[in-house]
Amino acid sequence: MNKTFTYSLAATAIFTSLNAFASGLFLQEAVVANAGTTGAGDGVYTRSAAAMWTNPATMSHMGESKTTINTMAFDLEMQYQDNLDSSDNGKAHSVMPSFGAFHAHQVTDKLHLGIALGAVGGSSLDYGSDWAGAELLEDITLTAMQVNPSLSYQLNDQWSVGAGIQLSWAALQQSSSVFTAKQDTDWAYGYNLGVMFTPSDKLKLGASYRSKLEHEFNNELRGVEDLSNSLAMDLALPEIVDISASYALNPKLDLLASVQLHRWSEWDTTVLDFGVAGSPISGVPLERDWDDVWKFAVGADYQLNSDWRLKAGFSYETSPQDDPSMQWVDLPVGEQYRYSVGASTYWDDILIDVFYEYADLGSVDMNRNLADTSATLINGSFDGRIHFVGVSATF
Repeated sequence: MNKTFTYSLAATAIFTSLNAFASGLFLQEAVVANAGTTGAGDGVYTRSAAAMWTNPATMSHMGESKTTINTMAFDLEMQYQDNLDSSDNGKAHSVMPSFGAFHAHQVTDKLHLGIALGAVGGSSLDYGSDWAGAELLEDITLTAMQVNPSLSYQLNDQWSVGAGIQLSWAALQQSSSVFTAKQDTDWAYGYNLGVMFTPSDKLKLGASYRSKLEHEFNNELRGVEDLSNSLAMDLALPEIVDISASYALNPKLDLLASVQLHRWSEWDTTVLDFGVAGSPISGVPLERDWDDVWKFAVGADYQLNSDWRLKAGFSYETSPQDDPSMQWVDLPVGEQYRYSVGASTYWDDILIDVFYEYADLGSVDMNRNLADTSATLINGSFDGRIHFVGVSATF
């Protein structure tokens, strides 16, 4: 393998690490207020303090004090089927926990303060060394946590507004048969805004916005000859716009809906910087050409009896990238379908919610060649799914 090819392969392999958020696999279940409905109506849902993450204006409807603890585990599996050689098939599987904590407190009749802490994305996958993409990726771990202090102000009986500050921490590490990129961590900062409108006892409407966050990593790099021992690169979390609604069809049944826009299209180019003047790949821009992701969620929340509420929901997310030649190997996903059921009951004065969710990540075709050559890096398809199981306590 000549040096130019090694350089190019290293750049291509390292770049795959950046797609775990941008692929659309944005695991927000730990910060969802009503996970039993796939988060439908979260921007107006006030039975859980976790609603402040989607829309801080919801705190104005949470009374004197409300605290919610979310805990969950998810089982993620990705399977790769090679189009050229079945012996090059691969599989990655991981089971991981996730967590969120939220507290809202009334300071005056009109002012609430709150704080949210939760995992907003990331995963860990290990494909091993015996599959077709081992030179691109063997294992990767990517995690993002956010602390989000916020406030809300009730303008009148119908309108409330809210705002907050995002403090985001992320960690990234990965390796392949060609290189190892040691873990690096970074902080990024942003803001969020929200408004809630309650025109009647039956109808609630909400709108919110979360700003873009951009993390900058400088990983220690090992394994590539004649190359710098460090790699600088950026990782963005997109702007999110949420529109939510709930409608009390009757005293027992609430209908819930949300539409979200995740603006991945704003982050269309990444520059890899190895910090070596004259390197064949230092400072080379890598085009992404991603699209914005739309998420549509609908759900129902039903009062079964004096003790139990039952919930169900469905959501659909559009694909950020449909071109097989632009897909990447770390967490390739296209359209996503989520199905969820849940139930809630009181244990003394504590509201207990349990839920199960299944995420179908679809089948993604991938036919990737090395830039400016006909050398095939990988040619096959990925199928992915996630099982989520969680419980939350609100008091």
